[in-house]
Amino acid sequence: MVKMLQKSEYMLDYENEEQKIPSTESFFQIDVLKALMIFLVIFDHTIPWTIKNSLGVALWERISIPIFVIIMGFNIGRSFQRQKINKKIKYEISESFYSANYFWKKVIRYLIPFVILYIISTNVGALFYGADLDLIKAGQWGSNYDDRHEFIGILPFWGPGNWFIPVIFGFILLAPWLYKGFSGKTSKAVMTLLLCFIVEIVVQLIIFSLKNPNPPPTFASWDAYYTVILLLYSILPLFSGIGLGMWFSRNYDLFSKRNLFIWILFPLSLTYLILYQFFGFRILVNDVSLLTGDYHFLVFPYSALLFLITMKILPKNSTNILAKIIKLISRSTYHILLTQIFYFGIVYALYGDHYGASIFSMNSSEDFVIFLNLSINWCICIPIGILWWYTGKRIRKYIKGYIEIEQI
Repeated sequence: MVKMLQKSEYMLDYENEEQKIPSTESFFQIDVLKALMIFLVIFDHTIPWTIKNSLGVALWERISIPIFVIIMGFNIGRSFQRQKINKKIKYEISESFYSANYFWKKVIRYLIPFVILYIISTNVGALFYGADLDLIKAGQWGSNYDDRHEFIGILPFWGPGNWFIPVIFGFILLAPWLYKGFSGKTSKAVMTLLLCFIVEIVVQLIIFSLKNPNPPPTFASWDAYYTVILLLYSILPLFSGIGLGMWFSRNYDLFSKRNLFIWILFPLSLTYLILYQFFGFRILVNDVSLLTGDYHFLVFPYSALLFLITMKILPKNSTNILAKIIKLISRSTYHILLTQIFYFGIVYALYGDHYGASIFSMNSSEDFVIFLNLSINWCICIPIGILWWYTGKRIRKYIKGYIEIEQI
């Protein structure tokens, strides 16, 4: 009777699904995307907008964060499904996905490296601005900012990309609940995906309502500003991207009927990006932009189709030397992100701007020097991030082995 119940629950959970999830798996396609996107993140933080706009970055470089967001949803969806298969029972959310084991893994993977970054960067910030936290914050942000900046996860010694850290932490908290909506019948998953788009649209409308109708300044008060920042530096404005990733985690076939809607949304998204990038198109209400930023529901379908195409044309497995290097970079992307936040914080403290500079060269308007700086920045941030990740992995392995020995 128990076996029959387990089987029926397993089949119900995967009703109408074409692709079953193996107990263990890896994707070379995902490794390629993550490795490429982290290079583009550093590109984005190095190359000035005067150059980027001329290169049409909305269509190829600014996809880095949307691709990362889709991968986040895809990976967590596959992970939760593997848990179900391994256990062969139906999970209750309070007993599984929000378990101590779930949070402990996230603490080790994300929180501890962030705490290390906080301590190191703040101490380095003291060398530039003085051994006083208020002086560091004033030097980086200006005297008008208050402690709410730290509350939302912004380092006192700030570097570009910092905003994505609270996004990750928010994702960790909400991902199990969101996955719950994508599990089970297809109709339930459809409703959850629609809800993701609705939540994101509502957040954009809330942000719009807080904007000053006669800027500058953009916001009428600091309270309004921090409300907007609290929303923008959360997972909520990226919900449609997360939802698409979780949707694809059940079936990532480019030509599946289940994914036909992406082929419909893609030309709309592409048209918007072309108009946005090359013709300065903005959706305005009383001369105020209705949408904030360029990571939102009108952009994600474009990156989503690129994601599916990559999953289709690249092999799932590869074992050559280049593939091993790509995989190493892919596994280290979070630590590379933290490294470049710290690194560009130093560049910002030295030059007052992180664009067009590295710690070994002065700001310059010459394209050659700027792209030379990009190469330098890649050569600094990527290897250090990999070394940080690898060192942490070895320490965790040593501690785990030590604990096991002590328990014998």
